[in-house]
Amino acid sequence: MMQPTEIIFSIFPKGYRNQRGVAVLATRPQQTQTIRWVGEYIKSERARWATETLRSMIGSSTKEELSDFKKLNFELATFAGVFNYRNARSILTRSSLMVLDIDDLSSTSEARCIQQQLVSDPAVETALCFVSPKGIGVKWVVRLPEWTQGCDHKTAFQMLKQHVGFEYGIAVDQSGSDICRACFLPYDPECYINQIYL
Repeated sequence: MMQPTEIIFSIFPKGYRNQRGVAVLATRPQQTQTIRWVGEYIKSERARWATETLRSMIGSSTKEELSDFKKLNFELATFAGVFNYRNARSILTRSSLMVLDIDDLSSTSEARCIQQQLVSDPAVETALCFVSPKGIGVKWVVRLPEWTQGCDHKTAFQMLKQHVGFEYGIAVDQSGSDICRACFLPYDPECYINQIYL
């Protein structure tokens, strides 16, 4: 079994505007990285400006403006594996990691409470857990438990989604069932990093 520090996945650069002026996400990775690298990135100043600017836009910007800003100003991780292109057919290796999104919470305080609950889960090993770019969601990056072994990504996702719903009464965003789901990397100095990944 691969050691936690050896697990790698793809990192994608910030998005861009295409020839029609539409903001789109990058489709080709710029590097492969580890949980340690992402944790250090999220805690560093590198994503601070984008995160604070996005949050300052909430309330005065449209949903489309917020979406475009995220696409153009945040790097991405595909925690589920290494890809040579960001679609399900282009996965090179699975990582044994999965990200679960809990969105549309009432406040950052609620997000912090849920973060603490999730990282203490005795049935699932947390690799990384942080508050989302807008400050009202949680990204929970987990190592797939033994009870999901042999399952494809979608099945393992459904099992973990049911676990979170049953244990905490929390709804997980269905988008995580897509193996090539990209996760924005925000600034979060309180990001939890499991020490075994360092």
